[in-house]
Amino acid sequence: MNNLHAKTLDIINLNVTLPNGHRLLRDVSLSLDPGEVRALVGESGAGKSMIGKAVLGILPTGISISQGEILLEGTHLNALTPATRRKTIAQTSALIPQDPLTALNPVRKIGPQITDPLTRIHGWTKARALARTRELLDRVHIRNPDRVLNSYPHELSGGMRQRILIAAAFAPSPRLIVADEPTTALDVTVQKEILRLIRELQRETGTGVLFVTHDMGVVAKISQKVTVLFGGRVVEDAPTHRIFENPEHAYTRALIAATPTPNASTEPFRPVPPALIAELHREIQADDDRFSKRAHR
Repeated sequence: MNNLHAKTLDIINLNVTLPNGHRLLRDVSLSLDPGEVRALVGESGAGKSMIGKAVLGILPTGISISQGEILLEGTHLNALTPATRRKTIAQTSALIPQDPLTALNPVRKIGPQITDPLTRIHGWTKARALARTRELLDRVHIRNPDRVLNSYPHELSGGMRQRILIAAAFAPSPRLIVADEPTTALDVTVQKEILRLIRELQRETGTGVLFVTHDMGVVAKISQKVTVLFGGRVVEDAPTHRIFENPEHAYTRALIAATPTPNASTEPFRPVPPALIAELHREIQADDDRFSKRAHR
């Protein structure tokens, strides 16, 4: 039974593995409170998006959870049947993907792509779903929503398509949203507006958000807590203000130092030192060796 005071999300010692036994996520643990934004940050391949896919039950074929627990509002997802797990996730969670053009069906109009999940998954009437869709399109500052609802994705700009995906995600007032680098492909002006919209809607609805990003500047703007990942492993986990004021791990400090500043044109770029990367890979290899020995006992 769900605990009314449970966290929105609890991930406990999560390991995600390829068929050959290679781990993509290594003993990842983190939690998300109701109404909280937690940033998952790290370089490409760090495991940020993999965490979101594991939570939403959309891991690629052949990749599976080998160990660990995922609790959604106190419900152990691992203990549910596949059908019940899919239903539970669909009714409580949503995804804001990175690429709105590929996320939207190119041969369907926008309207049904938002309203169909509300009627089929949440059991709303068509009238209620359409009214909520218009309301959310207005909230994300889309003018003439009826025209947009009758448009195809290719007829809209990238920024408008991303606003539509935000509206679709927030429409059923989910308890959890995974935002998978939703501003990466946008210019700086549009990015700022998209971040503001997500934060504004999140505060109004009390939705917990896992925000996947590689951009420490975005982390500072949107999150209350940060999980820093490297090679599928958590290297630091702390409130956002502490991460920027007093980062404990050398990799976190390197990520912050590598973030462009307003004076980037006159300051040299400072990439993460190769020696630090090599040291982290050695730590991961040692950890994998210990994990393999335990698995074969």
